Parts: sequence; C-alpha cells; structure tokens
Amino acid sequence: MKNLTLTLLVLFFTISCKKQVEKETKETEKEVTEVSLETAKVTENDKPVIDYASFGIAAGDIPKGLETGSEVPEVNLINEKGETVSLANLYEAKPLVVIFYRGYWCPVCNKYLSALTANVSQIEEKGAGIIAITPETYENIAKTREKTGLSIPVYYDKDGAAMKAFDVDFAVTTQYDEKIQEKLNASIKETNGADTSFLPVPATYIIDKEGKIIYKQFDPDYHNRASAEEILKHIPQ
Repeated sequence: MKNLTLTLLVLFFTISCKKQVEKETKETEKEVTEVSLETAKVTENDKPVIDYASFGIAAGDIPKGLETGSEVPEVNLINEKGETVSLANLYEAKPLVVIFYRGYWCPVCNKYLSALTANVSQIEEKGAGIIAITPETYENIAKTREKTGLSIPVYYDKDGAAMKAFDVDFAVTTQYDEKIQEKLNASIKETNGADTSFLPVPATYIIDKEGKIIYKQFDPDYHNRASAEEILKHIPQ
C-alpha cells in the first residue's frame, strides 16, 4: 500500500512538473515571438524595418526622396547631343513625369521600362511629358534602349547632381557591388563611368507646370515601381 501511495505521489509530482515546464516554455516562446515581431517593426506607422543593405544601400547614406508638395530644385541635364537642358524648361509647358532607373544590367529595370514604353503614348495623350534619368553613360543608355525599346528622352546624370537634388542617390555597398559583378557580370562603376559606385532608388515623380511635385513613388526595394496606370491616374487634367 505504501509503495502504491509513493508511486502515485511520484507520478503526480512528475506530471505537475511537466505541465509547469510546458507552461513556462509556451510563455517563453510567446515572449520571444512578441520580441521578434516588435523588433521587426519601426515605431512610425507600424511598418516593417527596411533592410537597406539587401538593396545595396550603405549605412549612413539613406536616401528619402523629395516629398509630394516640394518645390523642385534647379537642375541642369545633359542630353544625348551633349547639350545642357534645364529641367524647368521641360515642365514649364506641361506636367513632367520623371523616371529614375539604375542601368542596362538590371533585369528589373529592363522589364519595367519595356512595360512603360508600351504606355508612353497614353501618358503623352494626357498632356504630360516623360523623361528618364540614369547614372549610366550614353553608351550604356543605348544598350538599355536596345533591350527595352525605350523611346523617351534619357539623361545621363554623370555627376549625380539630379539624383542628389531629388535625394534618390546612394553609395553602393561593397557586398552589393560584388554581387552585381558575380551575378550579372557588370561593374556599376564602369557602367556609370565613375570612380565610385552609386545608384538611384528607381523612383518616379510627376512635376506640375509650377515646378511642384504632385506625385511620388519611392521605394528602396527596386522591385517596386510606379505602374503606368498609377502614373496616368496622377497626371493633372
């Protein structure tokens, strides 16, 4: 009888301990999950933290992009004939859509520009002009045209002044630079004809005739771009 009582006590104690351990384990897992979710958020607008490094953006050089409602700074561009063109001259007669893209080596850029090309006539029919700005040289712009059929004016931002003015430029990390060379067999530095590697966030802006930004699409994740439908929707009547 004593042995049975002892056995039952041991069994009861073992089950109680097991339940307690399971309870503590679940509470710990819950705490870890909550901490993980919390660290995966920023405090503003409850949006996920952006892993800038995965997009090649160096720490301390995070672009934000000009905001909607901002006045566009004075910017001079060089066209394919080597002529200086004022950005203001391009939007003074009609709204202007400005597309930033990375280079001929970027498959996402090529896919996007090909799709956009098919809708350029619709954008122009709505009374807007459209241009592209890129850090790649005119020799490489020709490669982009060949790959995408792009027909709009493209401006080589040799010194990065236009990208800086719109706050879309960033220094490329060494790791990302090496990744582009390894995966796409391209040198960002050489493509841009520059001593250092830099790129723009592939943003889209619409500027009204007064030089004010009325639409902004800006995402460090270069996979996300403004669709033709979205652009058409924001061109003023």
